[in-house]
Amino acid sequence: MAPANDATFLRRNNQVQDAIDGQNFKQALTLIEKRVKKGEDTRFLKASQSPAWKANIYTLMADEAHRERGRKETLDICKAEPPTVDLDTLDLLFRTLNKMEGQAETKSLLWEKAVKAKPQDEELQMRWFTFAYEDEDWKSAQKASMNLQKNFSRERKYYFWAIFCTYLLSVDSKSSEMERKLFGTLAYRMVSKAVEDVPADLTKSSAPPRAIQNSEELLLLIKIFESQGRSAEIVKILNSQNVGISSPICQNDAHFKSLMAHHLGEANLWEEAIAFVKETYKIDENGHKDPHDNFVIWEVLIKAVKNYETPGAGADARKFVESHIEIDPKSRNAGLARLDLISIAIEKGEMTMQEDLIPACQQYIEQHRHKLYMFNDLRRVLGGDKNAMESSLQFLSKNLGEGEKALVPTINALKLDFCLNISAAEKPSKQTIDDFVVRCMNLYESHASEKRTEKTETTDDGKPAIIESQPRDDLCILAAMAIGQESKEEPINDHLACLRATAVLERLLIDSPHNYQALLMIVRFYLLFGAGSLAMGAFNKLSVKQMQYESVAHNFFTRLATIHPHSTPPVEGLERKEFDPQAALIQGLNFYRNADLTTMRYRSRGLDEGSYINVAELIELRKRLSNSICRRMYALDARRAQRLVGGDPLVRFDEIARSKAPTVDQRAYDAFMNCEFPGEDDFETFIRPGPLPKENWIATARITDQLFGVLKDIAIQRPLTQETDLPDLGALTLSEAIDLTEDEQENRKIHTELIKVATFMAGSKNTTAEQVDKALAKVEEFLNKMKTQFSLDESQISPFFPGKVIHLRDKTPVAPIWGYFHGIFTLLETLKALSLLVASASRKGSKTTKLPKERMENLAALVPELFELIRFNTRTMKQRLSTPGLLTTLMDITVQGHQDAPHTPELQDVFESVLGESELELFCAALMESWEEALDGVLSVKL
Repeated sequence: MAPANDATFLRRNNQVQDAIDGQNFKQALTLIEKRVKKGEDTRFLKASQSPAWKANIYTLMADEAHRERGRKETLDICKAEPPTVDLDTLDLLFRTLNKMEGQAETKSLLWEKAVKAKPQDEELQMRWFTFAYEDEDWKSAQKASMNLQKNFSRERKYYFWAIFCTYLLSVDSKSSEMERKLFGTLAYRMVSKAVEDVPADLTKSSAPPRAIQNSEELLLLIKIFESQGRSAEIVKILNSQNVGISSPICQNDAHFKSLMAHHLGEANLWEEAIAFVKETYKIDENGHKDPHDNFVIWEVLIKAVKNYETPGAGADARKFVESHIEIDPKSRNAGLARLDLISIAIEKGEMTMQEDLIPACQQYIEQHRHKLYMFNDLRRVLGGDKNAMESSLQFLSKNLGEGEKALVPTINALKLDFCLNISAAEKPSKQTIDDFVVRCMNLYESHASEKRTEKTETTDDGKPAIIESQPRDDLCILAAMAIGQESKEEPINDHLACLRATAVLERLLIDSPHNYQALLMIVRFYLLFGAGSLAMGAFNKLSVKQMQYESVAHNFFTRLATIHPHSTPPVEGLERKEFDPQAALIQGLNFYRNADLTTMRYRSRGLDEGSYINVAELIELRKRLSNSICRRMYALDARRAQRLVGGDPLVRFDEIARSKAPTVDQRAYDAFMNCEFPGEDDFETFIRPGPLPKENWIATARITDQLFGVLKDIAIQRPLTQETDLPDLGALTLSEAIDLTEDEQENRKIHTELIKVATFMAGSKNTTAEQVDKALAKVEEFLNKMKTQFSLDESQISPFFPGKVIHLRDKTPVAPIWGYFHGIFTLLETLKALSLLVASASRKGSKTTKLPKERMENLAALVPELFELIRFNTRTMKQRLSTPGLLTTLMDITVQGHQDAPHTPELQDVFESVLGESELELFCAALMESWEEALDGVLSVKL
């Protein structure tokens, strides 16, 4: 048959692909058969390829028999001789093998055989390398790159690709110990040869093609040497003439100097380290110095003095640093190095705290008191020495300066005061806290009021300029933190202290709407209140993007599905993710999906450009993000929110939610201000909605997710294809005290019992009828206990309330907090699972295993009864929010304090003047509205 034009055959291929995409596999097979019978023989459809395409289609079919046939035929084609060398066929076979488990060796062997058959086909070998590289099959990528550098030696980049892939294989967690050692040694030898070939003088002679020619290749060498623990050799190389720091390759780059300092320390070359720092940071007669003042380099001097035993080394180092400070008194790193060197001398008995470190700290204060970093630096150096901290505070208080220049020194003094007299105190008195808050707020108002009277700045197009955060903002944050200390000995969310702290932060955000620390803190406070809509509004102002979904967004998303799973009322002009928690969680998950694709694209581009270290970092980043605990949490909570309030099924997150791979925790909290005394918990730990979720939380949420998956399969009568892997409860109890709330612990126990019942009902042999009866008995007992918890007494108060509601002056519960919603939504999820179970068990004509009739009848009665009790409790709480005068009471209690512990008159005056009556009224009204909206969210849940 004469070949037609390419367009015709492309159209015919598209017909087959359209049939496959439409799940019409029989039609696709028929189209292929017709074309083969007609003798079609083109690059689009060769006779040798049709079995591969047909085998691929068989693997896509629903029934196991066809899938098995497809797998068998695919493997037969891979083993066939002579081997397949057609690129289209190889691509298709590779895609099919990718969907089959345990075929990594087969994939590699498929390409190896093809390359052996056509060793000079560069496109074929590049395709092999590309597939293996993108698939993160480093063993196969290493083989492919070694073939490329061997068969196409003129292309120098192939040699470095081979070195790089050999290194990646040597550090891959999937490699065996023997493989890591073998390929680590090979990478070391290959890159050593590349550095040995560099001429001593690059200005007089050019380097051979396979010699190191640029800084990226030198960084790859350092990375490989690091993995082999060869720091001394790195130092030798960086000292060399051909590729050393002063060579044309390094050009005295600051990064290579930092690497030199690091590896001098790693190699314990203390004498050389001291000499290197002195040479790097020497200041000549004209005052010229190294422009890059890096603490990493000063740090190696500190380590050297600590470990170097030669007499006089410490004194000599201190003398050098002091001479540097005399010429450059504003050098923060040199100042810190001096303080650290004195601390080491104190440890060795050569100097004393009183005579040496305290005066040195005072000198540091004089030189850096106008910088906000001063407090953190002093706190680190002084550690837990209260006397030294007190001396520093007294000195700073006497040397604040005057006018506007005194603001930052005063803030530093207040931070020291907070650290020493509030955080370090076992239980600071209310008078101490009130006085501190008065000082902070008075100082803030004196500086902020001046700015308010100034004319508003505008941009060139006439729009108001963005109001940047100011140093004075720290005063309000300090005041809020001090107010929060009132309940440090008890759960902060049981008290109204956070109400006042939030009011202070809202006042700050009127003046500085973009203050990141205040926004982050107020998100937490609103979550503690259970005011999800306000928390979401504040979270939106953080403008979380990209990696911030990993490092910041968890501060809002943690337990969100059991605090505020429902959408807030839509606001015109806002995207759905800005008012719907489920959409916000999905947006976070989209970041991880996009990051996966982006890192893949950039690492391919980086390899072409020879940016090997950046590529290695991207590969590591992709691994961390793939197994991120945040990613797992967001997926599990997005699915939980969907189960509670509805929405599109989130089956696309099945794999993430059910993954049992170890998680990577990169959650960061350094965006919060922390002025706590060394050894004390950071302030942000006091404003968390429950314990920090870790592995137990993930495992518990996975049990629940698995439970609903089984129940849905039962509902649509889908057969249980494999035994459900029940988690080991014994492994989940090690850290539950710091991982799960009480409600989550209870939830885990009940859902574990329910999943046994559900899998038994679906036909599993893992559970006996006797175990099912015991499990149902435990569930029934739990529901009866919950009925008691939600039953109201004569005062319309239930046992569920304590610790989960706000009480005002007459001890009457008037508003919910996060624990109220968390407990209810957690229980509602259990009731929804039970409702599904009861419905499936009572369905006529069902082929599922029968459950004990009496038990199921009891559950069928208890579930709706408890559901209505929850709704009645919620309506009662909603009525309490309508209590006459509640708004005024909230305003009064914010300004005046609780009747049992009223604020000092001075603090009341400050609150009245700074917070402002109208602003305070708006704040309290918004809070009440948010509570009401949150309670409506509870009432919107249906079984």
